[in-house]
Amino acid sequence: MADARLTRLSRWRALLRLLWAAGRWRVAGFALLVLLVGLLPTAVILETGALVAAIPRAVADASPAGARPALLALAALAGCGALLSFAASAMMQLGRALDSAFALEVHARVARFTLETPGLAPLEDPALADELQAVTDADQRGALRQTAVSLANVATTRLRGLGAFAVVAAFHGWAALLLAAAWHLTNVVYVRATENGISVNLSDGAVRMRRAEYLRSLALDAPGAKEVRIFGLGPWLVDRYGEAWLDALGALWRSRRVAPALTAATVLALAVSHAAVMGALGVGAYHGAVSAAALLVFVQAVIATSDLGMIGDYQYLLAQSMAVAERVDHLARSVPAAAGGRTALPAAGERGALPSPSAGGASATQPRRAMSVRLAGVRFAYPGRERPTLDGLELEIPAGQSLAVVGENGAGKSTLIKLLCGLYEPGRGSVTFDGGVTAGEARGRMGVIFQDFVRYPLALRENVAFGHLPLLGDERVLAEALADAGGAGLLSTLPHGWDTVLSREYEGGEDLSGGQWQRVALARALAAVRGGAGLLILDEPTASLDVRAEAELFERFLRVTRGVTTILVSHRLSSVRRADRIVVIDGGRVAEDGSHDQLVRAGGRYAEMFALQAQRFTVPLAEAREGARA
Repeated sequence: MADARLTRLSRWRALLRLLWAAGRWRVAGFALLVLLVGLLPTAVILETGALVAAIPRAVADASPAGARPALLALAALAGCGALLSFAASAMMQLGRALDSAFALEVHARVARFTLETPGLAPLEDPALADELQAVTDADQRGALRQTAVSLANVATTRLRGLGAFAVVAAFHGWAALLLAAAWHLTNVVYVRATENGISVNLSDGAVRMRRAEYLRSLALDAPGAKEVRIFGLGPWLVDRYGEAWLDALGALWRSRRVAPALTAATVLALAVSHAAVMGALGVGAYHGAVSAAALLVFVQAVIATSDLGMIGDYQYLLAQSMAVAERVDHLARSVPAAAGGRTALPAAGERGALPSPSAGGASATQPRRAMSVRLAGVRFAYPGRERPTLDGLELEIPAGQSLAVVGENGAGKSTLIKLLCGLYEPGRGSVTFDGGVTAGEARGRMGVIFQDFVRYPLALRENVAFGHLPLLGDERVLAEALADAGGAGLLSTLPHGWDTVLSREYEGGEDLSGGQWQRVALARALAAVRGGAGLLILDEPTASLDVRAEAELFERFLRVTRGVTTILVSHRLSSVRRADRIVVIDGGRVAEDGSHDQLVRAGGRYAEMFALQAQRFTVPLAEAREGARA
């Protein structure tokens, strides 16, 4: 019980902190309106009694003096009603505005927590994934956008209940306590069921629901549509989705069950308490101890004490918002901040730092300054794996050098790139740039394109300029980057030029082929170079291109990035042979290091892999020539 109270108190603190951060003056005005809306109904009850008490005198004495008390009571009643109506309307309007600010504050904080992590490791933690999914689920259910409104309804209801309690206490203290105890019992039952349900819904239920939603997405979304139809997976998916959905709902239903005996005791307590208080009022009125006006006031107050009990939907929505606020608070403590304290996003309500399309120009480009790279004794193992992917790796790359990284699948090439980008921290050893700069500090000076590069469903302008945002409005530089990436002819094929959205899901949008997307991604990397990046990394982004296209693209890439430190990762050794230097990763370390010619002459692992790949093309070519002569 004590733990439950502490949890509830912690959630209240987290919620109020978020609301206060969303808008201090709004919260202050909102609180004043809540007090008015909550307390004015009790004033209406009292003024109704005063009016009823004054009417007999006004009827008996037709003079202005005799009518004055009734007129004053009527005016007070009308004033309270008018003020209540105005305050309630203003409270709801301000509540909706505060809800929007609250939702924005939650999203901005979650975005900052996730984007400011120094790497990917925290985001790959299943517990953190559940936390983030719980916030997303609550938002999709609309809980975040009804927080202030729900809080207002709960608070005003409770204030009405307290006012009614005070009025009943004026009749007899025991009557007020008896009614309050009965309604409190109903509230305890409801809160227990609600909080159990929310806890499950935001933890185990969220995991189960995520599985159901995944199965649903396979059935409905485009990425899986082809295989679902070809392999006839539809009936299987429908069955599994139904099972997963019922499993998730079953967990929620079970969590909301309350002991039948406690429910029965609640109903009995309500019946007995109301019968006792109403009976006492009836006896008092019969014996003349309670006047007609007082009876009217007390009966209204007895009925209004129900506001001390369960409230319903608003109470449930508020409980969800409190749970989300607690999780956002937990994220702030559990997710490590970005290195150097760099802010990934502006705070909610601040103007963003993104440049407008007209903010480009020559000033958006920066002089290139190549970076040197050093990895010293680097050891790294993925969570849950005992065997390290990299173990004692030593590598130094001088500024301006082009380096190719090759090796078998699973050798650790992509892991090496992720360590260079600061997406993971080495378990041992160090990764530094320019003699001591960390990966987090160097991110503004590097450009990277991964094999699974992002295809943004945004305009072509953004897809290229994301390499260096100040270039958004500089179409000349963007066009140069696109041309250098081999996409010079792409722009003329798009109906709206740079402003064409690269997705058919939007009106006027166009989709691209795999090769076109790769050129756009490469143009994004080259835009980073034009923005001053001193290190450029390509982690197998051209895997779906044929050998000749990839070789031509890498050759052009090395030419246009001369003077910049470049790292190329590819399985195709013929494509990277023109790099200044090639390293072979094997056993978590650099196994071979040298130029293409040096490594071939050495006759080691690189020479063997190069010969095997070359044989795939020389044998078919020889057979083709033999066939032509025949």
